[in-house]
Amino acid sequence: MQSRSVRGLVVVALCVVMAGCTYSLKESHLVRPMPAPPPDLAVLAATHAGYTATESRIDTPDDVSIYRVDLKRADARATVLYFGGNGFRTGLHARRIFDAYAGLPVDLVLVDHRGYGASTGTPTIDGLRADALQVYDQVRAETTGRPLIVHGQSLGSFFAGYVADARQLDGLVLESSMTTAEDWTRAMRARAGFWTRLAVRRFDIAPALQKTGNLDVARRLDEPVLYVVGELDVTTAPKFSQVLFDATPLQAGVKQLVIVPGRGHNDATLSPEFGVAFTTLLERASTD
Repeated sequence: MQSRSVRGLVVVALCVVMAGCTYSLKESHLVRPMPAPPPDLAVLAATHAGYTATESRIDTPDDVSIYRVDLKRADARATVLYFGGNGFRTGLHARRIFDAYAGLPVDLVLVDHRGYGASTGTPTIDGLRADALQVYDQVRAETTGRPLIVHGQSLGSFFAGYVADARQLDGLVLESSMTTAEDWTRAMRARAGFWTRLAVRRFDIAPALQKTGNLDVARRLDEPVLYVVGELDVTTAPKFSQVLFDATPLQAGVKQLVIVPGRGHNDATLSPEFGVAFTTLLERASTD
C-alpha cells in the first residue's frame, strides 16, 4: 500500500513537471487593503526633540482621501517625500522612518497609500502611481527655495521611480528596489522548495505588474540618486540594486550605491552608512 502510494506521488510529480506548472503573479499578491489607525502625533513628535507634527489629507480625482503626516524641524535644509513599501502604514511604521532621518536636517512628508493605513480607497498599481504623482506635485508646490528629495522603499521605490521618470527631481533615494517584476518572480522561485522550483516553469504576470520595476527608469535617470539596500536582504537582494546602479547613466558621486552590512529588507536606512550617503546626496541636491 505504501509503495503504491509513493509510486502514485512520483507519477503525479512527473506529470506536473512535464506539464510545466504556471505561477500567476496577480496584482492582489502585492497590493491589498491594509487599514490601520493614524499615528499619535504628540507621541511621534516627542520621540525626537525639535520636531512639530501635523496631519492633513489629499483628495484625488477618483474620491480617494490620502492621509499625510508632516514632520518639520527649524534647521531643515530640504524636504523628503517618503513612499513606503507594501504594508507600510504611518500609524505603525512612521517611527522607523523618523528614526532614520532624525540626525539629518530635513523635513519629512509621509503618506499612507490608498487603501492602507488611514487612507481610503482600494489599492491598484495604476492608482498608486497616479497618487504618487499627485502627492509629489502638491508637496513640490508647497516646497519653495529648498530641495525636495523623493525616497521610496521596496514597493514604494516603484512609485518613487515613476515620479522621477515623470518629473525632474532634486534627488532620489531608491531603497530595497527591484529591476523588473519578472526578475523578482524568478528570484522568489529560486528561494522556493525543490519541488516548487521543479514544477514551476512558466510565469503569468498581470499586465499592471509588468510595468513595475525600476530598470528602465534607472536607464533614464538624470538626477542625483542613492541606491541603498541591506546586505542580508532576501526579498530584494543587493544584486538587483547593483544592476540598477550600473544601468544609471550618471557619473560617480551623482549616483551612489550603499550595501549596508548586517541589515535586511526594512532596516538599511537605520545605519550610519545611510546617514553619510544621504548627506552626500543632500549636498549634491542643494548645489545642482
